[in-house]
Amino acid sequence: MEQERIQEYLRTRLPEHPDLVVVGLRRIAGGMSRETWFADISYDGGPERDLRYTVRLDHPNGSVVPTPLEWEYKVLDGLTRTSVPAATPLWFEDDPQLIGRAPFYVRENVPGTAAFRELFDQGADERRTAIGRQLAELLADLHTTDWEAAGFGEFMPVPQTPQDCARFELEKYRAHWDAHRIEPQPIVAEMLSWLARHAPTTVQRVSLIWGDVGLGNFIFAGDRITALTDWEQAHLGDPMKDWAFALWRGADSLLPRDEMFRIYEERSGLAVDLDAVAYYQPFINALNVLTSSSMIPRILDGSFEDVTFARLAMGMPFQCLEDGFPAIAG
Repeated sequence: MEQERIQEYLRTRLPEHPDLVVVGLRRIAGGMSRETWFADISYDGGPERDLRYTVRLDHPNGSVVPTPLEWEYKVLDGLTRTSVPAATPLWFEDDPQLIGRAPFYVRENVPGTAAFRELFDQGADERRTAIGRQLAELLADLHTTDWEAAGFGEFMPVPQTPQDCARFELEKYRAHWDAHRIEPQPIVAEMLSWLARHAPTTVQRVSLIWGDVGLGNFIFAGDRITALTDWEQAHLGDPMKDWAFALWRGADSLLPRDEMFRIYEERSGLAVDLDAVAYYQPFINALNVLTSSSMIPRILDGSFEDVTFARLAMGMPFQCLEDGFPAIAG
């Protein structure tokens, strides 16, 4: 992106600051589903202010995940009507004339860091414990929030049966895979068939699901979580899917899982269903296979030129098949 075009765009959005200057623009390395840029600004003729906006947009040749960018924006907008901490979205745009690419959206920046390695430094035991406790509490708050009052049912499919909680997501990701795959993969077809047949028949509550829970996907400052991030996979479904993802991404390295479960159950009134969590673990591996495999044809035709995509596309499917298939084959 061009710094001057971002500057001009922000001046039109903030006409009360005609002398606004973008003093820095950089893309962050973390995250693969979409591009994330930080725009640091100064205005009013004073010293450079500690003010930053975050710009999110799809890669030039499409998204890695099967949800449109506007979905992510709407999720963040809905979260402003809940107690769940997340960055505040400001503007969604679909006109490529504004900055040279579209769609994109701008959100406020949340101070802090997502570098989970800081939780494992020497002497960080108390911080790590506090963050683990808060993560369990925030999952409880998320899963008991009134998603209907917050407007999520206006753009998200609402499961009508317990099985819909799993099958809606399976079908969405299967369609994404079908649109991009380059060859038949019987083992993937078998995983999807098994997951569809064994979808949980009981769900305690249809909840707003974060969809990508775990280390690296929240912002913290000191010993406090200040925001939950990476909402592109959010949907309505079974809360146990979030717990499966939390464990898949190492959340129990913050606090023992039994303690996290206890905190969650006391705060939410929901029980952690270990059978459902066990079902959603190969489910998550399957979704990762579908998204990472879908990158391969776009790497081959030159659509995705970033070498990071090649690393992910050539490694993730095999790792997740190795982890996920034994769980259903046994």
